[in-house]
Amino acid sequence: MRESGKTIRIHVYQLEIGMFVSELDIPWEESPFMLQGFDIKSNADIKAVQNVCDYVFIDPSRQKETHGALSAELKEKMGIFADANDTYRQTSDLVKTVMDDIRFGNQLNVEAVKKSVEACVDRVLKNSDAMMLLTQLKNKDEYTSQHSLNVCLMSIMLGRHLNYSIDDLNKLGVCGLMHDMGKMKVPLDILNKEGKLSPEELEIMRSHTTHGRNILMSARGIYPGAVDAAYAHHERLDGQGYPRGVTEAVLSPFVRIVAIVDTYDAITSDRVYSKGRLHLEAINILMKCRDSHFDAGLVLKFIDCIGIYPVGNLVELKSGEVGVIIKSNAANKTKPKVLMLLNADKQPCEETVIDLEDDSIHNSNQEPYRISRVLRAGDFGLNLNEIYERGSFDKAWLVS
Repeated sequence: MRESGKTIRIHVYQLEIGMFVSELDIPWEESPFMLQGFDIKSNADIKAVQNVCDYVFIDPSRQKETHGALSAELKEKMGIFADANDTYRQTSDLVKTVMDDIRFGNQLNVEAVKKSVEACVDRVLKNSDAMMLLTQLKNKDEYTSQHSLNVCLMSIMLGRHLNYSIDDLNKLGVCGLMHDMGKMKVPLDILNKEGKLSPEELEIMRSHTTHGRNILMSARGIYPGAVDAAYAHHERLDGQGYPRGVTEAVLSPFVRIVAIVDTYDAITSDRVYSKGRLHLEAINILMKCRDSHFDAGLVLKFIDCIGIYPVGNLVELKSGEVGVIIKSNAANKTKPKVLMLLNADKQPCEETVIDLEDDSIHNSNQEPYRISRVLRAGDFGLNLNEIYERGSFDKAWLVS
């Protein structure tokens, strides 16, 4: 949802009888409607709008009394995903600008970074599921910028799970957002190389930690812990990391958090030289490396935070149907809410939301819905970005 003066922008599937449509997403003259502004009087009116538009603006002040005012609950539901999306996009744009500034030797805009992180913290506190879903909309051609934002968001989520104060969440978010800025000083032919790096190239790649420290040290007003995170997020508890080979005694909690989240997002993301791996593979790697690479307690807290079935993951149900997890269930993390996308024959189906916690909802075999396995993004031809662009997630948030 986006408010514009007295009007509210909504998807056409959110239209209800009694609403007043004040503006379309196409010019009025290109529409079949005679009046520039009209009441929705029937389901036929709703269908007519849906046939030509994706979005419309409604004017709540002109809503019919028979319908009643737009409820605060409905307005909140309509706004959750749209507001999260706005914050994600704005912060993503900022990250790209910051990276360009670093690449061209311009001054880092520390205040803009702080404000964007504060907005991310606010959105995570209001609804972390919406932000987690957005971290799964990945594009390998924008890996470095998306990765920085995703590490920021998931670090904040873990900090929230650890009951950090808002001030600490803001500081942790800056650490996550800035941790890889040194890569802007690594030549693109090395940063984006598809094959294995030579020993010399590997050393240049590893130099991004030192570059990151130097860049952030020269930025006036930056949180000092962000300098530490940029420099130390590839260090290991056993002293076998880089660039200094220090042990756990000098690794702060924020550095340890960023290291875990950085590794998780890297493993699960498509890059120019590798395909992203499954969520369960990523957490298995984290578990195997606890105590040697990562803080064991924080690894367990991170897994508990994002769950066995994280929001934004594609899943196949035992019935053979396929969907995407759109909301977690804090009381039972094995039974989230799923937006159904494919039927048992792997053909597109009506996009409905199934609450796996509700055992009264049965599949075609008259059995409660259960998850069989987590899929990789892109399996069965499903593209999360395309699903998002057509508004399916917005609709799912509204009805769930």
